[in-house]
Amino acid sequence: MAESAMQAMIEDNDALARLIGRRVRYLDEEYEVTDLLPEEGLMILSSDDGCDVQEDSYGRAHRLVPKRQNLKFRDAEGNPSSIWDELSFLDGPLLR
Repeated sequence: MAESAMQAMIEDNDALARLIGRRVRYLDEEYEVTDLLPEEGLMILSSDDGCDVQEDSYGRAHRLVPKRQNLKFRDAEGNPSSIWDELSFLDGPLLR
């Protein structure tokens, strides 16, 4: 993907919102994009396969939650981060 197209997409909140629900492969595991936090530059991925134990406010194991990855999708200068090279979208190309 052209760098300029990627830069335009990460600056467009509507384009980013369209990524929610898309299936991706990251670190050889399948995830779904479940949330985007544009102000923080974070993409949240959740796994169907693995579960993590979430602790309550006292540090006690409380419940199972989907395994998550919180990825920075832009760097400090506002440019696309390296995660875009590591993600593969399972339902087709990122920009159509």
